[in-house]
Amino acid sequence: MENEKKAGFNKYRRPSNEYKEVPKPKNTFSATNTALLNNITVEEDILKTNNKSLGIPASVWCEYMALLDTTDNDYTYELLEELIHERKQRFSYEENSEFERILKRKQEQERDRIAKKLSKKK
Repeated sequence: MENEKKAGFNKYRRPSNEYKEVPKPKNTFSATNTALLNNITVEEDILKTNNKSLGIPASVWCEYMALLDTTDNDYTYELLEELIHERKQRFSYEENSEFERILKRKQEQERDRIAKKLSKKK
């Protein structure tokens, strides 16, 4: 008897093969069930949820803001993204390959840096 208690299960009894009824869910999943929809969280990319700042000279900032005012962009990051894509289109194949390689490395470094920062806060 003592051996059974130490092991945490009864080695002399076989598991039951009885039919067990499948439990019914309290709430069924549907697009209208807001109680369940509130529990769904989409995991965000850590790079999208953490902002950076650019330390640029005031004269360049003024030109940039004037450019922003003359475009249909509402936010500075939209114009910056547009300028980046415009510049990338002028890349040769080799330049684009180099850019993608460097971009992936920098993204991983930034993810690691942010993850370390967030783990220190906990």
